[in-house]
Amino acid sequence: MILQRLGVPIYLQVKNYIMDRIKTGEFPVGSKIPTERELAQRLSISRNTVSAAYKELLLEGVLEARQGKGTFVRQSSDELSNPSQEFSGSRSERVLKIIDEAIAKAVGLGFTVDQFIALAGIRAKEKAEEVKHIRIAIVDHTSEYISHYITQISQAIKGSFEGVVLQELLDGTVPIELLHACDVVVTGIENQALVAGLMGGSSKIMVVSIVPNLESVVRLARLPSGTKAGIVATTSGFAESLGNLMTRTMIENVSFDAFVDAGDREKLRQFVGSHEVLVVAEERENLVRQLALEGQDIITFYYEIDQGSLNQLVARMIS
Repeated sequence: MILQRLGVPIYLQVKNYIMDRIKTGEFPVGSKIPTERELAQRLSISRNTVSAAYKELLLEGVLEARQGKGTFVRQSSDELSNPSQEFSGSRSERVLKIIDEAIAKAVGLGFTVDQFIALAGIRAKEKAEEVKHIRIAIVDHTSEYISHYITQISQAIKGSFEGVVLQELLDGTVPIELLHACDVVVTGIENQALVAGLMGGSSKIMVVSIVPNLESVVRLARLPSGTKAGIVATTSGFAESLGNLMTRTMIENVSFDAFVDAGDREKLRQFVGSHEVLVVAEERENLVRQLALEGQDIITFYYEIDQGSLNQLVARMIS
């Protein structure tokens, strides 16, 4: 399902669409997939959008183009579903080329290959140690989403994180000096102007693209019309943001009751038991699953930093 108003770039949705069909076997390894024109017609989107998705999958080694024959699936569904398996072989190849070029330049400067290996290892350790001392502020409207952004970034680099709710900056609960004390301030595009105004246009601000988890939105969109879902979160902002997303994407088949968990387990148990469908923040997923009844549909919802923005963020911190 391609949702034109989702807020996730359409080409990324097309990538996910293709990946899902490879995983399920609809597009088996070695098979020819639809042409750009055919898929654009099937999904009712522009051919240029499909072309952008195909190009990324070609670069990542998921697909391969055969001259005069079309585009084919290069890897199996097992490879795609195995998290330890790099399904971006071409990226590895590009990194190896960079390393080869660096070795060649080092040898040209009079170093041996062993000396290059030693220097590269020392430099990598130095960079890793430097990054550990970077202080990173994550600014957003909702604390639940901030937690997910920190999880994403910390998987790539081990810095020190400060989660800052935007409203707490505005009402003075959190002093603006906290942001100035950090090395990098990460926030979404929609908060850019406000954060920049508070910080006086500081160069420390790095703006990232924030997108809703696509799988969760699709599951919500596929619920039967008239569904009454229960939202379990730790803040009211989580429910408000989800409601705003449903309005923007024109998903009208579901309405919500919200429960902001303040630690009353018995009230939470009653709330969970009164809804067939539950939408939960990540922080409350395990607890809700413990309290849920058999057959209840639990959808974990969150916003995340898109991969391109995450890569740029990590590269900036390392450099």
